[in-house]
Amino acid sequence: MPRSIYLLLGLFMLFSCKSGEEISSAKSLEKKELHEKDKVNFGRLYIDASKEKILGNYEKAIALYQQAIRIDPNSAAAHYELGLVYNAVGDNQGAFEEFKIANDLDSENYWYKLSYATFLENQGKTEEAIQLFKELVEDNPSKLELKYELSKLLLNQGEAEEGIKYLNLIEDDIGVSEEISFIKQRIYLSLNDVDKAAAEIEALIEEFPRNPEYYGILANIYISNEREAEAIEVLERMKSLDVDEAKLYLSLAKLAKSTGDKETYLKNIKLAFRAESLNIDEKVKFLLSNYQIAENQKEELNEAIELAQLAAEAHPKNAKSYALLADFLYFADRNEEAVDAYRKTISLDSSRFPVWNQMLIILSETKQTDLLLDYAPRSIDLFPNQPSLYFIYGLGLYEAKRYDDAVEYLELGKDLVIDNQALKSQFYSSLGDIYHELEKHEVSDQNYEMALKLDPNNIYVLNNYSYYLSLRKEKLEKAKEMSLKSNQISPGQASFQDTYAWILFQLGEYKSALEWINKAIDSDRNASATLLEHKGDILYKLDKNEEAVVFWKKAKEAGGASDQIERKIQDGKYYE
Repeated sequence: MPRSIYLLLGLFMLFSCKSGEEISSAKSLEKKELHEKDKVNFGRLYIDASKEKILGNYEKAIALYQQAIRIDPNSAAAHYELGLVYNAVGDNQGAFEEFKIANDLDSENYWYKLSYATFLENQGKTEEAIQLFKELVEDNPSKLELKYELSKLLLNQGEAEEGIKYLNLIEDDIGVSEEISFIKQRIYLSLNDVDKAAAEIEALIEEFPRNPEYYGILANIYISNEREAEAIEVLERMKSLDVDEAKLYLSLAKLAKSTGDKETYLKNIKLAFRAESLNIDEKVKFLLSNYQIAENQKEELNEAIELAQLAAEAHPKNAKSYALLADFLYFADRNEEAVDAYRKTISLDSSRFPVWNQMLIILSETKQTDLLLDYAPRSIDLFPNQPSLYFIYGLGLYEAKRYDDAVEYLELGKDLVIDNQALKSQFYSSLGDIYHELEKHEVSDQNYEMALKLDPNNIYVLNNYSYYLSLRKEKLEKAKEMSLKSNQISPGQASFQDTYAWILFQLGEYKSALEWINKAIDSDRNASATLLEHKGDILYKLDKNEEAVVFWKKAKEAGGASDQIERKIQDGKYYE
């Protein structure tokens, strides 16, 4: 070849358009016979490039493949391999060009065409990809995966009929298939062609007449499209099968529910849930899917509890049935029954942390301290790395006034907390409370400070810390600031308002203190002895002695007033 031709070829390769639309076909490149030396050099470069590609040295691989292509621009293999490397490094334009050239040079090569088609598909060039997949299917009619991919592309383009045509070709090869039938069914339903959708499931029933699931699916197609008579006919056909009656009851219940026939629904769903043959997983799935529990849905919640009880009776040795029942009872505020169900769950399967955790939370909330102190250590033995268990146990020990033990477990649990500042803040908060009870005020304050450092808006710390400072008459301005913040974050809390009133009292701001203690009493319909006694104390400081005695007497009647209450009433004087 004359030197000028080589020069033109080089310029062509260097300046060819990058648009992807106007790249000249590599078939137009003039073929040339390589000299022996060029063949050797090409082979060496190709092998070296392939080694670098395998090693992940993509820049070196690209440079070597490019050198090889300059020697033999008609090597489809080199263009293909270079396209793979470009694709690996995210050079989409380079990959597109090289895959196209490789395919143009050797359009009969299956892998070149498949890689090019797949690349186009991934780049969203769907029409071009479809054309190539059609060629691949025509050249390789036995490869079902090509027909499947082509049908997917066509369906995504909205070419439903054409897509279904290729799905039918697959079925011609393999027979009726659940996967293909379900795909076609969904397509027909999206086109509002209920009859064709139903026909797909009928074909499955004809092929697999003993499978009750298909009857249920077909019935649901009719139900969803308000063709109840045909749905009932399908379920009647299902009765003729020697199938599990529980599944039939479940299908009839779903049908009745969809038509609003509550009586028939409850009759059939209860029969289904009483049956041992309907496994617990199906029952759990049904309950969780059909009963969205909310506070204003008492009737639904009671239904769910009844069904969960039936499931537990049908599967008395299955922990899932009792766990589900316990959850629904908890939502219904039937805490004692919920605890019993959780205890039964644990007796059957003690390996489920959420069950232990939820039960202990209920025991803590309902002050069932004896049970809490029994179960919490066992839970920690089973799940020693769960900080929430140490926290709940620590609260139980605190409630039982076992302060040293509470400190031990809260300190242990605190160190287990990772990436949960709110929980760690609660640990420090509780430690602050307990150290206060132990009269270790400096350590108590340190823990409160740590709690606020982690969660500056922890209202309980802001309240308790400020209240205890007021009792000690220490850092009263700091206490005032924290207490005010707790009231701003959570207004209308009687205990928070009382704390602020008492801090103002300690600061001698008696008029403001009276305003806040009145707010606290207004916020608490059954005002506690503490609130009433505090109001009496404030009134006394405002020289309203008779009114003060009235409120001290109310505090005594309420029960739980301070040890000084008798002296205050008898002497008509304030005592600390």
